[in-house]
Amino acid sequence: MKLIVCEEPETQEPIVIYIKVENNNWHQYFLDAGLGFWQNWDEIDDDDDYNYIDRTNELEIFEKTISRIWCEPQQNNSQIIIQFENNEKLILRTVQPKIFDSKSELILIK
Repeated sequence: MKLIVCEEPETQEPIVIYIKVENNNWHQYFLDAGLGFWQNWDEIDDDDDYNYIDRTNELEIFEKTISRIWCEPQQNNSQIIIQFENNEKLILRTVQPKIFDSKSELILIK
């Protein structure tokens, strides 16, 4: 598995997350207007205005197996959760869920 984070250069806010599971296409997911979005892509859509950071090793997800993916409400926004077989969760959520369309953060809960 590989995970690339498209970040805002000045704030390091994750804008779009790209994930690739072995022998599959890239998937991109993101939060916008309080909603979660998930799309299948053949390749990463590279934009020079953002930084593309490989977070696979930092988040230690290289050899993990995904057991479940879902999007759920989080106060005035949404969050996208990837749960691994070991019950760790990779969560894309808003920093301030009460504020509609707040900035995002990507966290790993062990």
